[in-house]
Amino acid sequence: MKLTDLSPKFLVAESPTVSRHTDSIIEAQGVMFLCPECFSANGEKSAGVHRVTCWSRTRGTPDDRVPGPGRWALEGTGYADLTLAAEVSDANPEGKRSVQLTSGCMAHFHVTNGEVTFA
Repeated sequence: MKLTDLSPKFLVAESPTVSRHTDSIIEAQGVMFLCPECFSANGEKSAGVHRVTCWSRTRGTPDDRVPGPGRWALEGTGYADLTLAAEVSDANPEGKRSVQLTSGCMAHFHVTNGEVTFA
């Protein structure tokens, strides 16, 4: 599935609890999109599907920003070719680049060159 099918929005952290949308990957500190697991299970309808937020430490997102502890490098020029690459940290010492939710639907997936694939 394409990331663009999941209504992605780049994010900038304005304060510890406030974010704003931006269309610029250069300005972005994170990305938010519909959960691919729930989107697929819901027959590709967005009603009632929660969002996933992925922050990037290398773009200045503090470690205590929620959700956490995962952090990914945002690579690409926009949504169509975005890759969520691994950021090695205490929370991710092996540099795994998948996104794995630890509650709710427990989705586990990769975002590579604008494509979402399940792990």
